[in-house]
Amino acid sequence: MSARFIGCYSTALVVFTVFSTDIACGRVYSPRILTSQTADTYSPRTFANHPAWKNLSPELKAKAIFDYLTDRETGLYPLGAGAFEGGDKAYEFSLVRDPMKIVNVYGYGYCDVFGPVMAGLWEQGGCGQARTVDLPGMKHVACEVLANDRWRYLDVDLRGIFLSQDGDLRSLQEALQDPTLWQHERGPRFFPRDDLANLQEQFRKSTVEHRYSVAPSGHTLDFVLRRGETFTRWWQPQGGRWLLGSDDAKNPARKELLERDPRGPKSKHAEFTTHTHGNGRFVYQPNLKKSADDFEDGVFAAHNLHVTEHGLTLKAPGDGWAVFEVRSPYVIVPVVGKLEDPKDDSEASVIEVDAAEATLAWSPDFGDSWITLEPKQWPAVMDLTPQVAGSYGYLFKVALKGKPDAAVVRSLKITTWVQQAPATLPALKSGDNSLELKTGDHYGLPSRVLSIQPNCSDENAFLHYLLRAPQEYDPTSRSARAKGPLIARLPALPKTRIAWFSAGASFGMPVGPDSSAPHNSIAYAANAPRDFQPLFVDGPGGVNPINRPTPQSHWHYNVDREVKLDSPANAIYVRYDGNPLNSYRLYAHCVEEEPVKPTPLRVTHAWTEAGQPREYTQSLEPGTDRYQIQAGPDPVNVSIELSVPGGME
Repeated sequence: MSARFIGCYSTALVVFTVFSTDIACGRVYSPRILTSQTADTYSPRTFANHPAWKNLSPELKAKAIFDYLTDRETGLYPLGAGAFEGGDKAYEFSLVRDPMKIVNVYGYGYCDVFGPVMAGLWEQGGCGQARTVDLPGMKHVACEVLANDRWRYLDVDLRGIFLSQDGDLRSLQEALQDPTLWQHERGPRFFPRDDLANLQEQFRKSTVEHRYSVAPSGHTLDFVLRRGETFTRWWQPQGGRWLLGSDDAKNPARKELLERDPRGPKSKHAEFTTHTHGNGRFVYQPNLKKSADDFEDGVFAAHNLHVTEHGLTLKAPGDGWAVFEVRSPYVIVPVVGKLEDPKDDSEASVIEVDAAEATLAWSPDFGDSWITLEPKQWPAVMDLTPQVAGSYGYLFKVALKGKPDAAVVRSLKITTWVQQAPATLPALKSGDNSLELKTGDHYGLPSRVLSIQPNCSDENAFLHYLLRAPQEYDPTSRSARAKGPLIARLPALPKTRIAWFSAGASFGMPVGPDSSAPHNSIAYAANAPRDFQPLFVDGPGGVNPINRPTPQSHWHYNVDREVKLDSPANAIYVRYDGNPLNSYRLYAHCVEEEPVKPTPLRVTHAWTEAGQPREYTQSLEPGTDRYQIQAGPDPVNVSIELSVPGGME
């Protein structure tokens, strides 16, 4: 699959004919189960509102978030490598640093990920200013946040902070000048694996550089459960399923770590975490016989089809089709075969369909192009691993031609495996457990997301979403790809309107002692490409500028800005003026034009006590968002399942 399609949603969505219905549907939007120990990681905003630190002073908040991210149960862990997505040829634009992806999907990284992620969580959550700290002399990256008007050093990778005798956080500069800040015993959050005298000397010898706005943002924990759909997540890996990096097999130490049981990513320092990596599985199996509810609730778009006792068939003789969406906030992953050869990977997303007089196709770009699937026999089983592994979704289309009841889809089942970080799951503890169901986005809206994240080193992908191309564009450049204004279009999903959106880009930054603030900007317009409103203008006196000194030490920075619209829009137009711009990204959060009625969500927790399996299931009715589970001594969490029963249940 061409890398240009990964994560991309198409501007051609407006061409779909959408199935219209007035009957009750059963969707549940972005359901997540929380405990008092687990933060809501839907977005940086919900993360920052975690009750454990929401109302603390800035310094205490910084310490609490650092403790959370370095905790053995809830934190991140060092793999010694990062995750790469999207196919961009430049390291800076393919390395995953979006805080919500790292926290929710992977749970691991290395210093060049953790420094920006910590800074991004602080700034994107509205906690204040932050910066990435680079120590090129020791090839290390960390973070400092501004709390109570002082910088505070937070090192997630090495597990290190500097505390004064009265327990206050201190900056790296203060640690370099005050030897008493090193006079602590090594511990879980004071460089537990390093020789302190040697580490202090490395810090002293290295130059110190600062970068601002390194981490991109925009990714959120959006997904929709439809009638007949189940999402199960496990604390432990399920059969060696993860996103394998292109260089993992070439690095002997990393390869040995990945091949060690359980196979896949795990911490290079086992004592830093109780976790390795985890998996989730979406199973979508609507009842297509006599259950119009299942079909109409789950179909993305359709033409000339309806449900009968025989199955999904034509309303009138001729042609008809139905499109179904596969969309996950977690990256789709296969069973990894040989590390050196992805050709034997399997089971990332498997489609099982029984039909007659039907043709099948899938789309990597939400309808701009369709690629035919050719089943060898019916019922058909098609493994789309080569096409969709490493992406976050696709569309599947079944087309019928002929006469009603003769051309028919009798059954459909789509099983999709994803990678997720088990530290974010609602772990049961001994005794009484209070759990809470949250749904919707961070505005409380039942929204669905559409994202545009083109591979900007691919000319076709870069230009594909633009109404206006920039004056200059060089896809082979790493640091100066596009110059001059460009306009991108962000459409709403079918039968929805955009309630809020975020627009982001990676802009070039002049470096050197005599460089001035860059001249980069973002503006937007709703419904038509006119009367653009400024969203970001860099430089002194700009609109929502980056709060940083000039110059900074790096050649690019990321900007993401969010807007909640006064009135939902059919489309958003975003004008970038990059000098230069190297990549861009857009996320539309869409609400249904016809609101969907609330529906019960069935939750099942599975765990063991003294080796014996235990299970608790509850159906949460609309408005019932809290429940209790009593667990015995030393429970071992196994899985949590969320489901919306379909017509066959």
